[in-house]
Amino acid sequence: MGHSKHSPSGASLWMGCAGALNRIKKLGIKDDRTSIHAAEGTAAHWVREQCLEFGFEPHDFLATKIQADGFDFVVDDGMATALVEGVDRCRELTMPEASSGVELRVDTTPWVGPDDHGEPQGGTVDYYAISGPEFYLEEWLLSDLKFGAGIAVSPVRNKQQMIYALGLLNSFPDYHPPKRFRIIIDQPRNSAGGGEWVVSIETLLAFGEEVKRAAAATRDPDAPCTPSDTACQWCPLTKIDGACVEHEAWKLDMLGLDFDDLDADDEPALPDIDGLSPQRRRYINQHAHLITKWLKRLHAEEIHDVITKGPANGVKAVSGRMPPRKHRDEKASEAWLKKRLSPDRLFHQQLISVAQLDKVLGKGVFPKSLVDQGDPKPVLVPVEDERPAIIRDDEFDDLDAEDDAFDDDF
Repeated sequence: MGHSKHSPSGASLWMGCAGALNRIKKLGIKDDRTSIHAAEGTAAHWVREQCLEFGFEPHDFLATKIQADGFDFVVDDGMATALVEGVDRCRELTMPEASSGVELRVDTTPWVGPDDHGEPQGGTVDYYAISGPEFYLEEWLLSDLKFGAGIAVSPVRNKQQMIYALGLLNSFPDYHPPKRFRIIIDQPRNSAGGGEWVVSIETLLAFGEEVKRAAAATRDPDAPCTPSDTACQWCPLTKIDGACVEHEAWKLDMLGLDFDDLDADDEPALPDIDGLSPQRRRYINQHAHLITKWLKRLHAEEIHDVITKGPANGVKAVSGRMPPRKHRDEKASEAWLKKRLSPDRLFHQQLISVAQLDKVLGKGVFPKSLVDQGDPKPVLVPVEDERPAIIRDDEFDDLDAEDDAFDDDF
């Protein structure tokens, strides 16, 4: 099976917007998800797979060079440290008698149907631990790595992972089904992302019926496009001007505007924060990353227009600040500099991280009195998240100083 039209990774799109797949096909938009960030995630996945399948530790791969999607990466302490907790959690929850594995291709055709050519559809599970041929587990485990830092991904009612769980049931029909699934999202570089969620087999099978109905709806040639947070998040239509007018109108509605406001000469008036209801405030915060993404695209398109067509609407494009200088070829620079400078002036030595010390010394050997981790900042997650809620009377006086951290959570 190649990349499926009704893929688990795209479930939020086609389950949330029945008309999206038809419009994408009609406009001839290709599925091109290659980027340096996606490639870095592929590299991190490879390291994690080696650890879970062969018993390595993430720091065993320090300085390892990995090629992914045309990009080259070198495993550094940051990547290795980020992977430690997720690898350890999978091992902690995997019983010795369980059947476990990585990169398992599962068939989801019983729920989403065959593709346009009659071929089966499916997806690939990152890591799983389930019953064995002669060993029954009441709880099956699914774990998925999300290495991106930008958008928080929650395991709660995660459509992609729930479809993977259905695919696992389909892949092992001779095994007695479990009573529940534990779904783990490992997102080490986003403090609001990741976590664990347990779903009963009854809830999962009921969701399977939703999947069948949603997949069938996408095959209706007159299916409408219905914007929403999850449906629009990765939809390629949102990247093309005019491809989805429903999406454009939805963004303006979030900000309390409409298309007529954009034609006015005066600056548009946004709603007063103090006048927002708690529900409206939550709605805007929940969609902040989509609003930001949309505004960035508008900015990029305006720059493109004034570069290709000349100054317009009172603005022009000029060259901004030069980017930082960097070595074109580090090996060549190193060879040139070694003839002129001593090694202590060429390289910066850095103390190895606390996570790496656990590998060198053994866990718990390094004194806790020498470790400082700081306090986590508050983040917003679904109420079903297993982490305990923060309830305090004191004010967060430093929230205004956390603008950069706020941006990272969306």
